[in-house]
Amino acid sequence: MAKDLVIIDSCVLIKAFRKDRLANDDLKEIVNQTAYSVITQLELLIGANTPIKKAAVNKIFESYYGIPLSPAISAKAIEIMQTYVTGQQIISVPDCLIAATSIITGYPLLTYNKKDFDFIEGVKFYK
Repeated sequence: MAKDLVIIDSCVLIKAFRKDRLANDDLKEIVNQTAYSVITQLELLIGANTPIKKAAVNKIFESYYGIPLSPAISAKAIEIMQTYVTGQQIISVPDCLIAATSIITGYPLLTYNKKDFDFIEGVKFYK
């Protein structure tokens, strides 16, 4: 596995698809360091409702390093869910898996939704 990778959240890629300058600049900054959780690919494929959009999503992921779910990531995601989901706090399953991927690999997370992750001990952010 490459050193100094940065895990990208789906929100970054969605903004980049929409030609957002910040997102595109951030992705250029980490070119050849970009990694993603398989759950991020699944999240983007949900919104790709045409063959052209699916092809565009798949093309993007060809140039990034995919991090598959592993027993360690799965166990960490379960731990996060048990620790942080309370009557007043909710974390989505995809965000739980992305956070676990970041924690287990030690790679920082590039996201524009820090509030979804900043309460989870061990998640480090890029920027």
